[in-house]
Amino acid sequence: MIVSMSDIFQEGKIYSDDQRKTIYLTPNEPLVYDTNKWIYKTMPTLETWQVDQSAQLSMHHNQGSSHLAFTFPENVTPSVQWLHEIEAQGFELGLMELYAIEASDVNMHDYHGVDVAFVTEETLEDYIKVHRIFAEPYGQDYVEQSVQVIRNQFESEQKCRVIAYKEATPVGIMDLIIGAHTAEIDAFGVVHKYQKQGIGSAMQAFVASSVKDKTIILLADGEDSAKDMYVKQGYTFISYRYQILKENI
Repeated sequence: MIVSMSDIFQEGKIYSDDQRKTIYLTPNEPLVYDTNKWIYKTMPTLETWQVDQSAQLSMHHNQGSSHLAFTFPENVTPSVQWLHEIEAQGFELGLMELYAIEASDVNMHDYHGVDVAFVTEETLEDYIKVHRIFAEPYGQDYVEQSVQVIRNQFESEQKCRVIAYKEATPVGIMDLIIGAHTAEIDAFGVVHKYQKQGIGSAMQAFVASSVKDKTIILLADGEDSAKDMYVKQGYTFISYRYQILKENI
């Protein structure tokens, strides 16, 4: 199946959408960068981007956000001039890469000692316990806001949540967005002290057995060594997309 960045699920509320860009503005999650950003469909000029910064900053300040975030079009690499401006204006440049694998191609070995299941009301607090570990670097306000969103949306959200246990200890979590033809892995993480013990592979095998004939897709940080693991597991690189972020404005 042919996939692209358009198959990636985007959380947040769409404030406006036109031929040039989509604006996500989510007042109940002001501290979440990914739900408060602009996604460009075509690359803006530097002059247009300056105007966009002012507009976005006004919108964000009005709802209590203190960041600027923009995502560039798929498979477009910023020019040298763009890279100079991004650095000069204090933005962080990130690269996200799209990978895919057919569920039938995932290694289905038995992973002894690792139990993986969909999160239920009874195991939601275990999921949140692991989520807190990954959320802590973003500050306590973000932790509490994101936990509240998880609790509020648990029964109504479009995603399934998955949890892994090692000897009854919750050690890994992931979110799964199941579409008509794809299953997207999101928010995938294993607690540091339990990494390289087959837990991540066990979680992916669980997903593959759950979605069967679908294409499994995920976004990986282009600077993260985890993407090498996906390639070794048989994932195919599909495309890339750059994004920029400026915090504490």
